[in-house]
Order: sequence, then structure tokens, then C-alpha cells
Amino acid sequence: MPDLRRFAVHTAGRWAIGKDPYDTLALVVSELVTNVVLHSGSPDVALLITFDGVDLTVEVTDRGRWLERDARAPALEKRASFGRGLELVRAYTNSCAVLATAAGTRVTARIPVIEPNARRGEIREHSGSTRFGQLLGYG
Repeated sequence: MPDLRRFAVHTAGRWAIGKDPYDTLALVVSELVTNVVLHSGSPDVALLITFDGVDLTVEVTDRGRWLERDARAPALEKRASFGRGLELVRAYTNSCAVLATAAGTRVTARIPVIEPNARRGEIREHSGSTRFGQLLGYG
């Protein structure tokens, strides 16, 4: 996950978006990739980042299926320090959409950027394996 966060921040830096969105971008990438690792069972994750001059768009895609939580989870969640990833993403972004299909899940989040000198950016893609916590293909 640190590799994906670094990739995202490095890519956004090429677009001169200013410093404010970096922490939000790192948080969004961390939360969405963590959801893949914990909840999808997917061996792979793909991260796409675009900048249209107004919003940074973060898209995280996997090839897994949502894994249901234990029946005890609602009682445990009241005390848990986890299980709030999508709530955090929604709180820090303009929009967050989840599309779950038989082929996997795609989550798209839009982060507002207020920087007059920002440049539009092409799509950057980083794919990797979540097996054993290693993310392959960086660069």
C-alpha cells in the first residue's frame, strides 16, 4: 500500500495541483486499496488517477467478490477502529461511487482541486498483486 500511495502522490505532483490535495489523495488511495485487501479476496488491484483541471479522480478496481462480515460484526463495530473506510472517503471527496459486478468492484472518488496553475493530466495506471502484501509493477 505505501507504494500505491507514493505512486498516487508522485503522479499528482506532475500536474502541479498544489499541496492541499496530497493528504486527501493518500488517504483515499489507502482506504480504497485496504478495502480490496480486506474485503474482496482479489489477487489484484488496479489504480487509475486522472486530473481534469477541477477534480482528481481516483479509481480502484479489483477482480474479487465482496466478503461478508462475521454476524458478530455489528456489535464489534461500535468499538472498532476499522470499518469506516468508505465513510472517510465520502467525507473527504466530492463524490464516491461503488460499482460491484460479478467481475469485481470499481470504486471511483473525486477529490476537488483548487489550484489556478494546475495542469490537466493523462491517465496514469498502476496495477499490482495484493498477495502477501506486495504490490508489483511499480514504475
